[in-house]
Amino acid sequence: MNRLRITALLLLLGVCVAGAALGAERRYPTPDFESGYSLPEVQVPAPRSTWQEAMDVAVLVGALSAAAWLALVSRSRKGMLGLSVFSLAYFGFYRAGCICPVGSIQNVSVALADPGYLLPFTVVLFFLLPLLFALFFGRVFCGGVCPLGAMQDVLLFEPVEVPSWLDRGLRVLPWLYLGAVVMFAVTGAGFFICRYDPFVAFFRMSGGLYMLLAGGAVLLLSTFVGRPYCRYACPYKPVLGLLSRVAWRRPTITPASCVTCSLCDEACPFGAIERPAPEGVEEE
Repeated sequence: MNRLRITALLLLLGVCVAGAALGAERRYPTPDFESGYSLPEVQVPAPRSTWQEAMDVAVLVGALSAAAWLALVSRSRKGMLGLSVFSLAYFGFYRAGCICPVGSIQNVSVALADPGYLLPFTVVLFFLLPLLFALFFGRVFCGGVCPLGAMQDVLLFEPVEVPSWLDRGLRVLPWLYLGAVVMFAVTGAGFFICRYDPFVAFFRMSGGLYMLLAGGAVLLLSTFVGRPYCRYACPYKPVLGLLSRVAWRRPTITPASCVTCSLCDEACPFGAIERPAPEGVEEE
């Protein structure tokens, strides 16, 4: 598995270099204003054509469907890792992280608060499709489609277990972050995720020093803590988690032959496996 991760990481680095080279061909030097005027900060990439947006939605549907099949039918960890690398290359570096389901929370919040706000249909689909798949198949978006999670996955080499008391306390943070993101969006204070997400600077090959340092710190933490951003910061996680609880069919681990040895529970670097309760005992 380590050899597979190294291969995926080398592939990812190749995509980054290629993206930087292609972007350099289209880049023009920033004009030097004598009056001291500074260009405003751009939070999102340039708009895309209708057919390109339709392609983005089609790729999202295909990736979500593939993730559901790999998790529930094929049960292939290598296949899921390959899908994660593709999603990272497409939704992360090629699409520069925009629009993503995590960031679409802000657009939807503004649309609900302001009836005059024009919400693109593509944004609606990117917000709803992962939720719809979570309602039917669990959090397959997190497992193989989210570029944020994939970027952390390919860097995880020596996972350590987070103490249970600390893990329980930190899992409150995504709810707080979700509330802050919605508040910033509806009050007109800006799209907090697009401006301060630790991965945006890497996806867009640009960013201030502090954002690069913040992103580097998260990636460094990801080498020994499984998906720290997804578990303790992602504002999309609370909504996906609630829907996956009532999913029509969720991923399970060898349900027909499980002997409750808890080995997989102890080995999982994400703390995602729920220990089964014996028959006749009320589940915690």
